[in-house]
Amino acid sequence: MKIRRISSDIPSFRTVEFNKNFSIVLGVAKSRGEGKSHNLGKTTLIELIDHILFGSRDSERIKAIKENFHNPVFTVELRINREKQLVVADYSKKKKAAFSTEIKQAYEYFIRFQDDYKDEFRKVSIRGKDLSWKPLLLRLMGFNERPLIEKYEIESTIQDYDKFIEIAASSGMKREGRTEEISRLEGRREELLSAISDLNFGSIEDSTSTQLASEIDARLLSAKRELFVQRKELSAVTEAIRNTAFVEFSPERIEQIYADLSIYFGDQLKRDLSDVEEFFLQVTQNRTTALSAMKKRLLERVASLEEEISILNEKRAQYLQLIVTRGSIEIYRKLSTQLAETETELSLLKQDVYKESIQTATAERTLLRTQQLTLAAKVASEIDENDSTFREIKSHYREIMAEVMDIDSEIVIEKNSTGNLDFRTISWRDRSPSQELKGEMAKKISCAAFDVALRIVNNNDSGFIIHDGVIDNADRNIKKKFIEAMKARSTQYNFQYIMTAISDDLPDSVADDDIVIVLSDRSEKELLLGKSF
Repeated sequence: MKIRRISSDIPSFRTVEFNKNFSIVLGVAKSRGEGKSHNLGKTTLIELIDHILFGSRDSERIKAIKENFHNPVFTVELRINREKQLVVADYSKKKKAAFSTEIKQAYEYFIRFQDDYKDEFRKVSIRGKDLSWKPLLLRLMGFNERPLIEKYEIESTIQDYDKFIEIAASSGMKREGRTEEISRLEGRREELLSAISDLNFGSIEDSTSTQLASEIDARLLSAKRELFVQRKELSAVTEAIRNTAFVEFSPERIEQIYADLSIYFGDQLKRDLSDVEEFFLQVTQNRTTALSAMKKRLLERVASLEEEISILNEKRAQYLQLIVTRGSIEIYRKLSTQLAETETELSLLKQDVYKESIQTATAERTLLRTQQLTLAAKVASEIDENDSTFREIKSHYREIMAEVMDIDSEIVIEKNSTGNLDFRTISWRDRSPSQELKGEMAKKISCAAFDVALRIVNNNDSGFIIHDGVIDNADRNIKKKFIEAMKARSTQYNFQYIMTAISDDLPDSVADDDIVIVLSDRSEKELLLGKSF
């Protein structure tokens, strides 16, 4: 996976097209006496890539972009297995990670920001206990991480048992006079119940009162809406019943109309109209019966709603009383917590489970400690017997450090009898241990060398590395050696190396086409986003 370009719908954003193997994002230093250039967009560019591809947390820079540009859209074009893939981040929508957690973890050591050079193995972005990062690092180094994960999980369970045993022992293991203790706890329980019953719960703190009243309001609103609808329907049904005749129809009236018009009105027509009249009378009777039943149901529902609304109004009035006993809720919380603890303690004493529980927990803990030692041995065996990939990583790291810094150094995994692992780098000079890796620049190059060594042996996806500010403040000779080492290796092993740098003393070995963008604050249009903020 290589990054081809990054663009945006922000008109002032400067699209960046990256080289296949080696790219420099360059910041132009301010004039002499003004210090180094900052806030040009170098780090922002890297954070955007990290955020879009791997869903990292919103940094201050990402938040500033969202605040200063209305719903910006960014697009990262990738090359994956020689195929183009677009990753679009529309910040008007909820962001989804473009890649799985597994791929995100695989790139943990391939993006370093300016504050990530203090430790080769535990970056600032890595949070949590050893379980959150050491197994990942072990996997990247070519080892099976499962025994280490299982060991950490068992150790966590052992710690839980330790806490349980300590609490149980302090609660009841060493007690004497069991009957007296039970009597004391029962007395304490009655005192707490009495104290709770004495609290004035008609007086509720303002925030609680408001919350409860709000809930009542919602129920009142719903009931009143339904009551309005039911009353409207009741009115319509009552009006319909009042009109007893379904259709105003009379054969006599029709006969009179015929007579007025001097039209013959025969006997057969009279009989037909009488049948029709009978039909309409039956329909009217059925209609009235149905409407009456409907009216009864509506009256019952209206009465029920009116009663419910009356009760809710009364409750609401109670909750909105502002004669408040301050702190009553907090007192109740404390008392209820003490009551729960007392009842639990009393129950355990009565059941005589302390001793049995501790014995069971101790037995389980002993079994787990045996498993822990077995897994510790597996971890040690894995590192000793399956280190071919690790030896390759060590070799590449050592070559880079010798080539760039002229330091003899090595990556070391230290393990102890409990299976705990420590990752360290060591250096020596003339076969004697040295402190050279403690220097700021040596440490930065060491971090970069470690990442590149990992990439070389974990490069099935022909992936990328991004180092932000790795050679800032380095002397000219180190810059030259470092750039030459990265250019050569990115081409030889077909990975993409992207670095940010400032223009001070950039070595002659940098070609014009190595620089994919020049950022400067000489004018806003030379900034990454075309404006300062």
